Amino acid sequence: MALARESISANGFVLACGLKDMLVVGYSSGAIFGTALLALAPENFVGAILLRPQPISDDFTFPELSGKPVLIISGLRDNRREPQHASQVAEQLIAAIAVVTHHALDSGHGWAANDDDLVLARPWMDENFPT
Repeated sequence: MALARESISANGFVLACGLKDMLVVGYSSGAIFGTALLALAPENFVGAILLRPQPISDDFTFPELSGKPVLIISGLRDNRREPQHASQVAEQLIAAIAVVTHHALDSGHGWAANDDDLVLARPWMDENFPT
């Protein structure tokens, strides 16, 4: 959380660059960092794609996310995450009024076979952020 807090502070990258309306995309530790950014500055982000996430803590509470779309993709055979981690993150986000889509792939911690992560992310992006 400290690194995320520093990244969005007045002197940090996000606010110093004037970045707003961004989509958080994170894989593994990047997904954990992404959840921290979403928690600390939800007004800067339109939603998130979290691949192989882990909760910040078991009892973490997000601020209200007012219908922000979040895609979570987990691996059923992930040896770096506990089986319940992605569901925990999903439940925490739903409690904050995010609109969560969660897919559990028959994969490990790495990229799924046949680009299944991308196969799921592309239509989700088209549905939630049409161009």
